[in-house]
Amino acid sequence: MAAGGSAEPHKRINSIQLMFLLHTVPVGVGILGLVRFVADRSGHDASLAILFSGLYPQIGILFSWLLLKRFDSFGVYDVHRKLFGRLIGSLLSILFAGYCLFASVMTLRTFVELVNTWLFPMTPVWVLTILFLMPILYASYAGLQLLGRYATAAFFLTIWILFLNYFPISDGTFSHLLPLGSTGLSSILQGSMLSALSLLGTELLLVFYPYVVYKKDVLPAASIASWSVVLLYTLTSVATLMFFSQEQLKKTIWPLLTMFKHVQIPFIERFETIIIAVWLLQIVNTCSTYLWAGMEGVEKVFRFRPKYLYLVFFAAALYLSTQITGRIEINFYLNILSKTGMAIMVVFPAFLWLLAVIFRKKGGAAP
Repeated sequence: MAAGGSAEPHKRINSIQLMFLLHTVPVGVGILGLVRFVADRSGHDASLAILFSGLYPQIGILFSWLLLKRFDSFGVYDVHRKLFGRLIGSLLSILFAGYCLFASVMTLRTFVELVNTWLFPMTPVWVLTILFLMPILYASYAGLQLLGRYATAAFFLTIWILFLNYFPISDGTFSHLLPLGSTGLSSILQGSMLSALSLLGTELLLVFYPYVVYKKDVLPAASIASWSVVLLYTLTSVATLMFFSQEQLKKTIWPLLTMFKHVQIPFIERFETIIIAVWLLQIVNTCSTYLWAGMEGVEKVFRFRPKYLYLVFFAAALYLSTQITGRIEINFYLNILSKTGMAIMVVFPAFLWLLAVIFRKKGGAAP
């Protein structure tokens, strides 16, 4: 069935663009330090924990699809109003939009911290924030169709980094992975929960759905995107665990970048700087897509002109970035984002679907 026939042309995307959006948005800054956090709980079984964590977004995707299939051309903001009425529905939409905007700001702030640490330690946070905000605002303001095309390009421009895992694997120690499963099911489950921050992004299917051209392709496209991210993380975790001992991993904040420092290319002295520069493509993609999803909700509730909303966001993001200082404070807010995002990704669509079934709510044209 054709999607979004009533949607504005610059918001329509096909299933391929949806797949690349849902694949590239989660691959923000989370992958750069993912294995260290998971290994704190799961030890050498971190790869199993990350593989198991793929079930969480898949459950969220399934319930999101079941929910939105009942409402045809509705997105989550329209579903809120249909299920809860104008007042409560608008409040829920504001909260969902606020979550998306917060995710955009925290992804940006984390990357600024990384650039400060590895490349430009003397450059003020506000300078880097302004520089990175410009492409983020431009891409988001251009609309979902451009974001879908950008996500596709970002995937092919960064996929080569995956093959760099060959170097740590070839120099690594396979026995670091053994014996498999010895840390116990409880530790593996705890580690899988810690992977949540790096898997956030599939919840944006709730916003994308009404703009997808062929609805029948949504479930397979979203599922392929989600599991491809999980397999990417699993392969990276295997390389990391083989390269580092458990004690070394505990002392390493950005294990992926530390691994790539050991990549030897005759005409490049610090290869990890190339990785950070290229990774900006992914950061712009993640931040701008979350920003677009948040602005979509704010526009639907308040009916403000988009250009004014983006100016407000620019000022707010710049202020928050300068107020959040140090790794400890950043981790505190990322922890909040992780727990909130996990609930929105898995529990929230299941809750909305259950209400829709109980009260026999279905939709037609979006209000």
